[in-house]
Amino acid sequence: MTTIVGILNCTPDSFSDGDPGASEASLYERAQKLIDEGADIIDIGGDSTRPGSQCVSVEEEWSRIGKLIERVAHVISVSVDTHKAEVARRAIQAGARYINDVGGASDPELVSVVAQSQVSYIFMYSASEVPHVFADGPARGQILDTLNTWIKGRISVLTSAGIPSERLIADTGMGAFVSRDPDVSLEILKRYGDLQAPDGGLMFGCSRKGFLKRGDEESPSERDPLSSLYGALAVSKRSLGTPIYLRVHNVALQKTCIDTWRRLMKCPPVV
Repeated sequence: MTTIVGILNCTPDSFSDGDPGASEASLYERAQKLIDEGADIIDIGGDSTRPGSQCVSVEEEWSRIGKLIERVAHVISVSVDTHKAEVARRAIQAGARYINDVGGASDPELVSVVAQSQVSYIFMYSASEVPHVFADGPARGQILDTLNTWIKGRISVLTSAGIPSERLIADTGMGAFVSRDPDVSLEILKRYGDLQAPDGGLMFGCSRKGFLKRGDEESPSERDPLSSLYGALAVSKRSLGTPIYLRVHNVALQKTCIDTWRRLMKCPPVV
């Protein structure tokens, strides 16, 4: 099963689509556009974790996303991108059904908040110990073993904390989160079929990441075609029994790539 997760950044400094002047109304319009394009989940974030970003306070983050979560959650399932326990607690109360933690489940308080709820928990690998900081990461040839060991360990910790495996979704991380070397992200994609996965599935999020950058690009949105192609390739490398969540900026293009791939797979062989 493939689930399309539309990205709704509510930060003024997002690397891709930050807008210092965005209002709640305009952000809701963007959410509705993602829904109209076919998103299954809207992932709302109020604290940018791009390279060079600064962590904001709980109150600042909540002021950006709180009312929007309540409004969007009446229409579609909402995921909240946060690494703060208090923000996660408020988001769940506001109707969020997923917590998307770029901190990789490293905060026991946040894990406890999720364990006491019924939401699903997306935990992302990062080579760094804390969000907003970026380390060199594993070298090529080491990343798959590193990820599988980490995912297996996180599953053990989180299930012991009371979160069943069917509510756990592992995100390998991509781009600067895993390595400064772009080829490491490509190796993850190449070997995506060999990854460990909790029963809840895997999240694949390479959309507009820096390792896709072309030297002559004028905007990160120009990375959408390659982002969508890689998303379709990730899906193609997993068995039908593994739920895959594709976290993307351009929902329409990603759905087109997935639908095209599925049609190709159904075509009879040429003889």
